[in-house]
Amino acid sequence: MLPKLQSETVSEGLASVVAEHLKQTREHATRLEQVFRALDAEPTSNFSPPVEKLAQHHEELAGSFADDRLADVFHATAAAATEHHEIASYDALLTLGRSVGLSDDARKLLERNRGEEGETLERVEAELQRLAGDLRE
Repeated sequence: MLPKLQSETVSEGLASVVAEHLKQTREHATRLEQVFRALDAEPTSNFSPPVEKLAQHHEELAGSFADDRLADVFHATAAAATEHHEIASYDALLTLGRSVGLSDDARKLLERNRGEEGETLERVEAELQRLAGDLRE
């Protein structure tokens, strides 16, 4: 989803945030694989139903904006919604991890991913505010 979002975005600032998060997401996947293996579980790359719905909703509406600035506000809003979902997922994994005695190393990997998701959300929300402000001009 991130490469497509990056290509649809006109704002250089938003495109930069998305590009950076794409790099992070690849690192997140590697860390998650390590966590799964620490639990003797095999990771899969299935999309979750909520993420699939977010992507479907975005796809349905993304091309319907005549104003590129408004489209970028929509893209930023979609990115923020996805980040909120990912943060909630990491919070749930960390809570579950405490319950099942997840190793400190595995917990730190999840916490690092969760922290980076939070930082990305802050950057996306700041960009959203800037883009929305540009609409007033």
